Amino acid sequence: MIISRDVMLIAAVFYVRYRTLPTPRTLSKYFNPCYATARLKPTFISKVNTAVQLILVAASLAAPVFNYADSIYLQILWCFTAFTTAASAYSYYHYGRKTVQVIKGK
Repeated sequence: MIISRDVMLIAAVFYVRYRTLPTPRTLSKYFNPCYATARLKPTFISKVNTAVQLILVAASLAAPVFNYADSIYLQILWCFTAFTTAASAYSYYHYGRKTVQVIKGK
């Protein structure tokens, strides 16, 4: 679920980059960071999602050490992480035009 969300975000960024790049569009211009064409502003839920994912990774790595691998709290954290991931993906879909700021060429 997390990887799917990130792949969709990357695909959307590639699309926005292509659409906002001035013509003629070339590969060297496409991958040149000097041509800044758009800026992505993260949503609040995506920042929360990142924090929850980091907490989940730490808790999952610590679970065998502290013998709480089968804990209900760890399972709740997994479900909460799935929820925030889905909410983050939806927020980028729903507020897509508001989160991408196109930089006008000079």
